[in-house]
Amino acid sequence: MGFKTKRAYILILSLVIATASILSVSASDLFSFQMNPQNPLYEPYLADPFNTDFALNYIMLSEAESRPAYLYKVQGSGESLTYLGYDIDQYYTKGTHMIQMRTGTVIPIARLTFNGSGFIPSLSVEGVFKGGFRSIFFAYSGTDLLGFDGTYSYGMHAKLGNSLTFAFGRKHHSGHIGDEIITKIEKQVAHSGSLFEDDLIDYVRQDPIYYGVSFDIISSLRLYGELRIGDTGNILKPEHTTDAAEEDGYRGRELQLGVELSLPLYKIGDLSIAFNTILHESGKFIPNGDGALKNGAYELYTFTYDPDASWEMEYQVVLAQTLTTRTEGMKARLTATYHWGRFPLLAFYMSKGSYLAVGAAFSF
Repeated sequence: MGFKTKRAYILILSLVIATASILSVSASDLFSFQMNPQNPLYEPYLADPFNTDFALNYIMLSEAESRPAYLYKVQGSGESLTYLGYDIDQYYTKGTHMIQMRTGTVIPIARLTFNGSGFIPSLSVEGVFKGGFRSIFFAYSGTDLLGFDGTYSYGMHAKLGNSLTFAFGRKHHSGHIGDEIITKIEKQVAHSGSLFEDDLIDYVRQDPIYYGVSFDIISSLRLYGELRIGDTGNILKPEHTTDAAEEDGYRGRELQLGVELSLPLYKIGDLSIAFNTILHESGKFIPNGDGALKNGAYELYTFTYDPDASWEMEYQVVLAQTLTTRTEGMKARLTATYHWGRFPLLAFYMSKGSYLAVGAAFSF
């Protein structure tokens, strides 16, 4: 046996021994599997107006201009889309204080983790489902339900190392009007048959694909971004989109960006401040108002697509104090919120303004 042959055998034997050594490491050392983990890899945004948490907030609108004035009957789509409003403000309240309630949760279903080795970072992947409801009641001038929203989403989270987390999935939003409001309109407006027969009632619905990324710069500072998009412009109903808009690249996208800073307080919990902004591509459809003007909204709207128009922006700032020092599981928080932009019900997204809110939440 020649020297080269012996060297080849030694090399092969060394590779076999090295491979055997790697394989001899138990799978549990390299991989782990967990059903229903306690915390999701990609935690909800603290300042998200549509957070899937448990919350009770006392909302103080900055002025009457921030209060929805019209319930719109939606007709047509695209270039022929029309909003015909019925004055609900005269029937339900003259106050500017309201009660907001949210209920929801995030459920990590199962998680597979590669624990990493040496310079190779860990990687965790999980399936996740989340959902919730939001509602607005009037604090003083009646207790009628103005409306409620429903949200659910399903998808996957992936965390690379200790700092970078990704999210992907399908999300559904839908907005609904409170029965008391519809009943009052039906009774007050002269008509025969059903007033809203064969028409959509301020119908807002979204079914986008979402892509999210979250980066923990340090343990107390987080940056995140999320893009929601459909394969056509029909991400939003009522359907503003037109052939010309789609040829121009319009897809009804939404871009959500935010930052969260948390500082631990000794024996109390984390004091957090969070900023969240949402940019709506639907802002390129410029509303053309007509008829009576009330609370900053018109009785009748048509829309014109402007490819050079800016995306519509809204933002929210939240100051929160947790009431526990534990890091796992959902936590109770006292919160103070400032919101500027759309009214916090999807069906009243045409109503713009601002509000302050104080309350409590139970969330991740």
